[in-house]
Amino acid sequence: MLAEDKLVLAERITVFTGAIQAASLGVATAVYFFIASNEANILFVIGAMGLTAVNSAISLPKFPLVGLVRLGICAVTPVILLTYRAIELKTLDVFNFTDVSGVMLLLCMIYMFAAFTRSGMQSFRTNQSLAAKEAELLQVNTDMRSHQKELRKLSLVARKANDSVVLSDPDRKIIWTNEAFTRVTGFSFEEARGQRIVDLLGGNDDALKQPQSIDRAVEAGEAFQGEFENITKDNRRIWVDVNLFPVHDDDGEVEFFVAIERDITQAKIFANEMVEARRAAEEGARAKAEFLANMSHEIRTPLSGIIGMADLLSETQLSEEQQMYVRTVVGSSQSLMGVINDVLDLSQLDAGRLELSPSEFSLSHFFQDTLSLLAVSAKSEDLTVSLDLDPDCPDIVTADESRLRQVAINLIGNAIKFTERGQVTVRVRCLGLGVTRTLVFEVEDSGIGIPENKLDRIFDRFTQAEAETTRKFGGTGLGLTISKHIVEVMKGEISVISEVGKGSVFSVSVPIVAIGASSTPANKFVAKTVLDYSFLTGAKILIAEDNGTNRLLLSKYLSALPVKLKFAKDGAEAVAVAASFEPDLIFMDVSMPKISGLDATRQIRKLPIAQPSIVALTAHAFDTERQSCLDAGMDHFLTKPIRKKELIEWIVSYWQEKQSKWDLSMGQKDLPSTKRTG
Repeated sequence: MLAEDKLVLAERITVFTGAIQAASLGVATAVYFFIASNEANILFVIGAMGLTAVNSAISLPKFPLVGLVRLGICAVTPVILLTYRAIELKTLDVFNFTDVSGVMLLLCMIYMFAAFTRSGMQSFRTNQSLAAKEAELLQVNTDMRSHQKELRKLSLVARKANDSVVLSDPDRKIIWTNEAFTRVTGFSFEEARGQRIVDLLGGNDDALKQPQSIDRAVEAGEAFQGEFENITKDNRRIWVDVNLFPVHDDDGEVEFFVAIERDITQAKIFANEMVEARRAAEEGARAKAEFLANMSHEIRTPLSGIIGMADLLSETQLSEEQQMYVRTVVGSSQSLMGVINDVLDLSQLDAGRLELSPSEFSLSHFFQDTLSLLAVSAKSEDLTVSLDLDPDCPDIVTADESRLRQVAINLIGNAIKFTERGQVTVRVRCLGLGVTRTLVFEVEDSGIGIPENKLDRIFDRFTQAEAETTRKFGGTGLGLTISKHIVEVMKGEISVISEVGKGSVFSVSVPIVAIGASSTPANKFVAKTVLDYSFLTGAKILIAEDNGTNRLLLSKYLSALPVKLKFAKDGAEAVAVAASFEPDLIFMDVSMPKISGLDATRQIRKLPIAQPSIVALTAHAFDTERQSCLDAGMDHFLTKPIRKKELIEWIVSYWQEKQSKWDLSMGQKDLPSTKRTG
């Protein structure tokens, strides 16, 4: 049973017992009234009931319902008896009170009733007020005990906290510290109390005792958060993260400050180690890049001589056996160059230095030229290489042509290499409408295929399907890894499906920008088949190259052209020759003694001459090197090794392009004698 139910039941019992008491007295007076009959004195009855009424009045404030029931019985009983006597005697004289003593008694009863009622009410109010105050004091006492308990908990938390807790007055003198403060600094509370924090933890270092930002915050009565260096009792230097806030009194004045200090020394050490590790990693990456660049230069430079001289040798009268030897030299050199290119590309990808250079190009020419380049490497007449180009594809698109060509050459080259007979088909289609589309090209072959358990690792570096594959077909296993990285940088996807003995299908999808249809892609030199180079007569070409073999090679390459040719062995000589010779075109090696090709270019751009076009010749294959050349003022970029056919075609294409622009702007034909001004 609930407390409220018990209270209601108790109240009902009290009312019932009070009513029984009043009724019992009423019955007793009624018995007297009827037994005494005519001799009964009604005033006695009224007096008896009046005493009961006085008693009821005393309990009325505390038990109002009981008092009212008893007063009701006391009031009704005389009335009922008098009414009964009046009916019995058939007269109303019974209500006429002529007995003076009886009347006095009645008045006395009424006075007593009123007095006791008033006294009881006052007493009740007094008791009620005292009870309320007692309850209030009890609540205050309860709240105080609760607050004391909470304060004990907070004190325990502050005392046992892992972070140092310091209470200080507005002058930053220490009021209280916890155990962690002693554990971190070595100073006990007794040693710290009353001392200024900066004097205690500044040690003998005057720099630490100079006014700091936290002192300005304390002076302004503001909160503060920051990191500081402290000196412990045993002269160790530590770093702490300080979170300080003021506590105000009732008048709003700062009473004291609470500072929570966390030891971050190890975090600082770790951060410094991370910075040092990052610096070392960056230094290592820089050294690696420089090493690869130098290795690229050192390997490509002699390779340029080997390949170039082999090309020149192939143009002489040779026997069939000698021609085979020359082809072997060229093929081996190209294979070695492919390995170098793969390693350099992978290094750039690992370093996140691969940058895209979008340009406009013809999609149909792109795939036709790529297939023409690779089809000659087919191992037998039983292998057919074909292109299936969707006519709905736009011809002129924008993307990174060189990187896309690198992927296509890797995939198509692999298909031809691993397919001895049958078919290699390249399918090209474009998805979507509007300007932004998705180029999808698939390379399907009927070659050896890839085992199913190797498909998930085929794009891993240095991975080929089988060891026997490496021995039979060669290769570094980097081509697909590089292709995957390039496609991902282009925000595309590459996938493969394959079955052993039936062949493979590699699929590449990359976003492109559709420009339209054109027979000549923008910003590209398109060389016409030229048998007569007489239009180059009088053109001045300066070649700055520190390697004697390469100078000899380039002179042989250009010996058939009717141009004026001069050489410089270093950057300083290149600047001097450019000032006196005033060439139309300069082929500038980037890495040269005394003055580099980049610095020589900058100096040439400052010469008071008609400015020539400057083409970088470099064995460095990094995109950053290309950008450095352009930033220095160079116009074009050629990577070693340079083949004779490619160099002559480039010069012819360049002059044809320049001829076209000159014809449009000036209407003149004497192009070699014309120089642009910088």
